[in-house]
Amino acid sequence: MYYKKYSEIPGLPNDLKQELIQIAENYIENNIPMVSWYKRYETLNKTSIAFLEHSTFIADENGKDSGGVGFYAIPIDLHKKIIDFYQKVNNPAINFKMYILQVVTGGSFVAPHIDDPQERKAGFLYLLKAGGDNVTTTWYKVKQEYQHLTLENYSGIPYSRLDQIEKHCLEEDMWHWLNFNQIHGVTNQESLRIMLWGA
Repeated sequence: MYYKKYSEIPGLPNDLKQELIQIAENYIENNIPMVSWYKRYETLNKTSIAFLEHSTFIADENGKDSGGVGFYAIPIDLHKKIIDFYQKVNNPAINFKMYILQVVTGGSFVAPHIDDPQERKAGFLYLLKAGGDNVTTTWYKVKQEYQHLTLENYSGIPYSRLDQIEKHCLEEDMWHWLNFNQIHGVTNQESLRIMLWGA
């Protein structure tokens, strides 16, 4: 399974949602360092499916560079409010001990990649701000002729080496379960995309 929408789980109260969005936007605007940032291209390992002989980035059909995915810690008082809210909801699917702000920025797409399975194989995201009206998350499989090559965590893979399997436009104010350990990427992004990751 690649994706499932969890519409039965209540969304965040609007005041908490707006506070999280404002924090993320302020952090980006003021160049506050992220806890982690992922945007990597393979230029050394020729056995990697992500290896590019004459380029250091993955480009879309317009020649634009891929964006990346970053994470911010949530202020302690706000984090506690989120924990308290979902403890009252008491849904076993989101019995999380920690919430993190996830942002997607720096381009109109994020190149197909896999996440580190030691960090997250799959998980829940709550979409706070979509980043456009038609932002699409797509899962891919490796074309037959490239299946002998290695997959490396967080390395952007050229679209020409992949076939689409499944794609979804994630709705705002909704919890979504995603498989991060299969090749996936984001397209059609117009502005900052902000999510809450539960772990």
